[in-house]
Amino acid sequence: MTTSAESVTPDRLTALLDDESIDIVHRALWQLLWESEVRVMDLLSLEVPDIDLGARSIRPEAASRAAALPDGGVPLSDRALDLLTALIGERAAGPLFAAGPRALTWEEATRTAVEQGYAIHAFRIGGKRHRQAV
Repeated sequence: MTTSAESVTPDRLTALLDDESIDIVHRALWQLLWESEVRVMDLLSLEVPDIDLGARSIRPEAASRAAALPDGGVPLSDRALDLLTALIGERAAGPLFAAGPRALTWEEATRTAVEQGYAIHAFRIGGKRHRQAV
């Protein structure tokens, strides 16, 4: 499948996030790309302990690994929190975006996005456009 748009619309994002046939690792990644200014590779470098579910944020300390994280951390929406809670499950360590026992790769992330008709960057661009419009 070829990519169909340079950005994802809010309605299309909702449909993709609701589609349980898509692995949760990709849906959680897409939501964080949509709602934050964090780059794909920086998100893919996160570890489970970098997420503070109680404080609803990506911990500021994660910036040592993920260069594009803001100093104060990244707040998480209700939707991101729900997806990350399901993604993390009972894990206390390891890659946040895990594909089995290993970290999700750039190639896997981009391939799955393209299978849905979008470049991986379309999620971040769509979220940025949406924030600017509201």
